[in-house]
Amino acid sequence: MERTSKVISISEAIQRFVGDTCASLAIGGMHMHNNPMALIREVIRQQKKIKRLITSPSGSINADLLIGSGLVSEVLTSYVGLEHLGLAPNFRRGVEKKTINLLECDEPFLVYGLQAGAGGLPFIPYPAGLELTDIPRVNPELYRYTTDPYTGKQVMTAAPIKPEVALIHCQEADPFGNAIFKGSEFTDRQMIFAADTVILQVEKVVPNLAEKYGSTKVNVPGFLVSAVVEAPFGCHPTSSHGYYTYDEGHLKGYLKACKDTESYSEYFKQYVTGIAEENYSQQIGAEQLEKLRQGGGVK
Repeated sequence: MERTSKVISISEAIQRFVGDTCASLAIGGMHMHNNPMALIREVIRQQKKIKRLITSPSGSINADLLIGSGLVSEVLTSYVGLEHLGLAPNFRRGVEKKTINLLECDEPFLVYGLQAGAGGLPFIPYPAGLELTDIPRVNPELYRYTTDPYTGKQVMTAAPIKPEVALIHCQEADPFGNAIFKGSEFTDRQMIFAADTVILQVEKVVPNLAEKYGSTKVNVPGFLVSAVVEAPFGCHPTSSHGYYTYDEGHLKGYLKACKDTESYSEYFKQYVTGIAEENYSQQIGAEQLEKLRQGGGVK
């Protein structure tokens, strides 16, 4: 029986698999690496509202851009920022002005919660000592305690995290959704296993991934993937491991644009709402993208 290709356009992927109001959207990548920015920009273009945005332990422009669009109601995260470039301005502004609800958690909550969600577990216990932080007191609804049946001691637990949709970047995939992370997986693989629906953004689609790399190298099984979108340079302005580095100049320009409403509107029009995603690379320029490719150790 012939298998059906899951490769579709980016606009169709978001239209078909992200509801007009998404209960929970997980976005992959960490810091300024492997962020599925092409998918995120298309979510904004199609004005998909997000009740709860879930980041990796270190969110970045992926979360900040969505928050700046006004589509996000609540954020579950342990950190959103741009590393050495500074704080995430829309995230900070949204929390301070209470235009978004922040569910602040620690990094283990996201890691263990996704593991619990992926494994179908009702909860997952924390290692001893992590309950001593102030985070459980800030958001007590996220944390519960139970009795260890083996020792009788009280242990803190994390609830399962099961995103309705996950947007993930992998370097390569075959037409059937089998994919490979050629750099760090971060918590992206846990998101894939935990989510109800997974949309994969890849640098390129190859005919037979197992034949190219060997079946043991394929670390995303296709049956978990609903759609595959080919989007070269789709992580820009963040990096794609093994393909290109992050665009520090663009990120600095983004932070500058976030300082006032007019300049931010101009940024949005130039890079998001005013163009189709297929024209994004042209907007950045071939010369600049080639510099980033050379700096990223393309394979």
